[in-house]
Amino acid sequence: MTKHTRLLACALAASVLAAAAAGCGAAREIKKGTEQGFEQGKREGMIEVLAKEALAAKANAAISKDLECTVGQAAEGATATPVSCTGATDDGRPVTLKGTITESAELKKADFVRGTFTGTVAGKTVLRTSCIGPAC
Repeated sequence: MTKHTRLLACALAASVLAAAAAGCGAAREIKKGTEQGFEQGKREGMIEVLAKEALAAKANAAISKDLECTVGQAAEGATATPVSCTGATDDGRPVTLKGTITESAELKKADFVRGTFTGTVAGKTVLRTSCIGPAC
């Protein structure tokens, strides 16, 4: 079980317990928060894997360790979420990916993330794209 799956499972369990203890209005708010948290976690997990592969291919460099990505929350009524990733190539060069996610594949497919992305290796831009993943 990945760290993202564990976090999602914990968030869901906490939401169910809180909903049982709260009234219906509070339960709806908890459900909404759970859905937003799930989408944020899904996007974070997908971008960590797909961005690593895209950056390694564009830079012609091995990246064995996972990228560390942070996906922010979308503003109220918006679907775009900011993303920032860091990591390193196997030979120690810093890797970054920054951008905004506007759409991600269904969890069972997990084959694309769309938005605007800029990736760098050792400070040099190696990737500018609107879609990352094999289904682009």
